[in-house]
Formats: sequence, structure tokens, C-alpha cells
Amino acid sequence: MSILEVKRSSSKVEELEEQPVILNVFAAEQQTLGERIRTAFDKRLMPVVCCLYVLSYLDRGNIGNAKTAGAQGDLNLSDSQWAWVLNTFYICYVCFEWTTVLWKILPASKYVSTLCVLWGTAAMCSGAAKKMADLVACRAFLGIFEAAFGAGAPYFLSMFYRRRELGLRVSLLLGMAPLANCFASALAYGITHIRGSLEPWRYLFIIEGAPTVLFAFVTWFYLPDSPGTAKYLSDEEKTHAVERLQVRDHTKKSSVKWSQVFAGMLDYQNYVHATIHFFCNYSFAGLSNFLPTIVREMGYSSVTAQGLTAPVYFAAFLCCIAAAYASDRYGKRGYIVSGFATMGMAILH
Repeated sequence: MSILEVKRSSSKVEELEEQPVILNVFAAEQQTLGERIRTAFDKRLMPVVCCLYVLSYLDRGNIGNAKTAGAQGDLNLSDSQWAWVLNTFYICYVCFEWTTVLWKILPASKYVSTLCVLWGTAAMCSGAAKKMADLVACRAFLGIFEAAFGAGAPYFLSMFYRRRELGLRVSLLLGMAPLANCFASALAYGITHIRGSLEPWRYLFIIEGAPTVLFAFVTWFYLPDSPGTAKYLSDEEKTHAVERLQVRDHTKKSSVKWSQVFAGMLDYQNYVHATIHFFCNYSFAGLSNFLPTIVREMGYSSVTAQGLTAPVYFAAFLCCIAAAYASDRYGKRGYIVSGFATMGMAILH
């Protein structure tokens, strides 16, 4: 073997030895870039979506506080009529939940901003109700507009986070529901102290609905339509944010594929999840609608009953975060879901 051949073979060996080093450096750079993108979404995207979720549950859940503040008596409604006021929201919510598909078609910032104005206005108009029909109409529109937002929020987050990153963040999002009721109870305690030209429950609807309308401006300017349109990311980060999810950019409008619809309908896991969610919301809705009344019937004044319900929801929020952390840490989601369900059933009995 000549000297030239020896040099060539040694150079090839050096190249092969350098390749793993180069790949490791590239992988480290990609991981660092991915962590930077995830941190940016946590700081800039999650607060906006969580605030929207809080406002959503604040506007739908204050009906229980309004009853305690005297809405049912002032409108001369019987218990059965009041039940229709409560059920109207959920009937419309279920019937119009198909509008979640619009998240896939319309730009998120414009779509959600419009919904904020619509459901915030419906919530505020509840404070102007003079009879049962007025309040039922307001609750119906509130259910329609919130249905278009609620179920689509987790889907929206899936456009920005990887599957293994979604667990804690979706749990944090869903944890905004009890946190919103905690805020609602605390706000109701303060608002019912107002002595003005209107009944306290009217102030309750107006004051708690107004922030939703105002937050529409924040959503319009700060909510990105997709990872590729996030203004706070550099061009390199935008490209990697799309590539790391291995999905195409959703900035442009896209049609709905019926094959995807049928695939979702035939997946049994969706029905299991829907059943769990149904029973959770069945209990939670009753709690938010009737807990202030239950506390008042225990002998407390209407104003005091509003404040005493707040700690219950704050404890529920802490449980949501703890369960999400434990699920991500240990991966035993089935045990955690079953454990909390068993505790809930034991408490109810």
C-alpha cells in the first residue's frame, strides 16, 4: 500500500469518527432551539388562551351567583322556569359544538376575537333581562358562541406543542374552569355589596361580561394563527416550530377532509374520553349552578354565601395542577383518573 493510499484511508476514518460528533452537536442545537420555542409559547401564548378560558367559564358560571343575588325572585320565576334558564345554555352548547371545526378553517386571532365580543355581549345583556324569555335568549346565545370556542382551545394548543408537551398545558387550561369560578365567587361577593339604581345581580352580569369584550382586542393582536405567524419568533424559530410538529402550517384556510371525520368517529378512544368528560361536567355544572344556593340554605346570607364558595374552586384548581404534574411525572394516568373519580363518588355519597 502506497503512502497516498494510507493517507486516503486515514482521512476516511477521521471523517467517519467526526460524523457522530457533528450529529450530536446538531441534535443538541435542535433541542435547545425547541426548548426556546416552547418557552416562548409558554410565556406568550398560554397566558392569552388561559385568560380566554377563565372569561368563558366566568360568563357561563355566574348564573348561580346571580340566583343567590336575587335574580330568580326579581324576575318572578318558578324553580322549573329557572331550570329552563340553566338548561338552555347547555342545550345550545351541545347543538352548536360542531362549530369547533371553524378553528381549522378561520384565522384564530380574528375568529376568537369575534367570539369574545359576541359571548361577552350576550353575558352583559343578561343584566338587562326583564322576563324569563329575555334571560333564556341571552343564555342561548351565550351557549352558541361559547360552544364555538371551548372545545377548540385544546386543538389550538396542539398546533403549537408536541404531544408529550400537551398533557400539563391542557390540564392547566382545563384547570382554569374551577379557577374562573373561584374568581366569580370572589367578584360576586364584592359586586353584591354595590348599592345603586340596579339590582346586584344585574351589576354582576354587566361587570363580569365587560372584560370579555375588552379582551377581544388583546386576542386580535397577540393571538397567533399558527406557529409560522407568531410575531415573537425569529424566522428560524418559526420554521423549526412548524417542522418539529411534523405538520403543515395552518395559516392558510384548509378544507375539512371527510376521511378524517370518519376516522375520528370510528376511534373508540374518543368515546371513552367523551364519556369521562360528560360525567365530570355533569357534576361540575351542578356545583357551579347550585353551590351558592346550597351554602345560603345552610343559614348564611346571600352575600356571605358568594364568598364562601371561592375556596372550594381554588382547591379544585390546585388538584387539577397536581394531577397533571403527577400524570406527566409518573405516566400513570389511568390510576390518577380512577383515584379522583372514586374520591368524588365517595364525597357525593
